[in-house]
This record gives sequence, C-alpha cells and structure tokens, in this order.
Amino acid sequence: MYPFSFFYRWLVLGIAMVRFYIQKGTHRGLFRSVQKTLKFFQTFALLEVIHCAVGIVRTSVLVTGVQVSSRIFMVWFIAHSIKQIQNEESVILFLVVWTVTEITRYSFYTFNLLNHLPYFIKWARYNFFIILYPAGVAGELLTIYAALPYVKKTGMFSLRLPNKYNVSFDYYYFLIIVMFSYVPCKYCLTVETF
Repeated sequence: MYPFSFFYRWLVLGIAMVRFYIQKGTHRGLFRSVQKTLKFFQTFALLEVIHCAVGIVRTSVLVTGVQVSSRIFMVWFIAHSIKQIQNEESVILFLVVWTVTEITRYSFYTFNLLNHLPYFIKWARYNFFIILYPAGVAGELLTIYAALPYVKKTGMFSLRLPNKYNVSFDYYYFLIIVMFSYVPCKYCLTVETF
C-alpha cells in the first residue's frame, strides 16, 4: 500500500507542524523541527520518477521529474543550505501547501485503490490545486528571493575564475534565472498534467 504509507507519512508531518505551532505559538523553528522528515520524503519521491520511467504509474516522466526535482531543489539547495531563511513565512507557506497537497493526493490514490472514493476526496483532488498551486509557487519564489542576499554575500555554490577547470558558475544569477523561468515552467507542467 504505497499510497497509504505516503498519505500516513504526510499526515504525520502535517500533525507535527500543527502541534509545533500550537505549542510554540510561532512558526519560527518549524522548518528545523520537521526538516529530517521533510528531506526524507522529498528525496524518497525520486522513486515516483522511477515508477513513471518503468511504467508502474501512467504519468509523464518529464512532468514528474521536474516537479520532484524542483521540490528537492527547494529543500536541499535553498532551505537546508541557507539557514538564515528557514524562518521566513514563505518557507512555511510552501511547507503547508506541499503537506496539504500530498495528503490530498495520496488519500485520493489510497481510496481509489480500495474502490471506495469519497466524493470530498475526489473533489479536493481536482479543486484544491486552484488555490494550492499558485500559493505553493508563490512560497517557493518568495523563498528563493529571500535567499538571494545570502547567496550573493557568501558566493555559495559559485565557482569563480580562474580555476583549474576554467569554468565559472554564479549561483546567485542561476537563482534569478530559475525565478524567471519558474512561472512559465510551472504553467506548462500544469497544462500537460491536465
């Protein structure tokens, strides 16, 4: 019951987030408290790409690959790597959106496999995205934007000339390009999905 295990895991993550907020009264420190679980879930999602590639799931490998890789990028190369932005409201926004999205998606798959799909679950699966998708994109973009000053100041993940490879890479400008390409790419993925 692969879908049920993921539904359960995301539900546990959602409960942990709510519990943290109720106990602390703030979102500050929330990412740090759930980061190990989040990193595991998002990295483990690479299996979804493999499932598409070998035909277990009838979904586009490209669409799934881009969606999974963008989340892994947000978790590992933005939120994990730049500690200064972990308390930003935008991080909490994408965390909440991802959690609600995955709980909805995996509950849909679980009930569908059981041949007992409640109307609300089906309705939520095909309607929540109207609000969640733009909210998630906004959270991710605002988080990348919040990371820009730290990336520029530290030069993290950048490679300057001269070096033995005679190649340069500037992570700051890479993030700006990612931001400008984000909305068109996400729109194309949404159109291809439906």
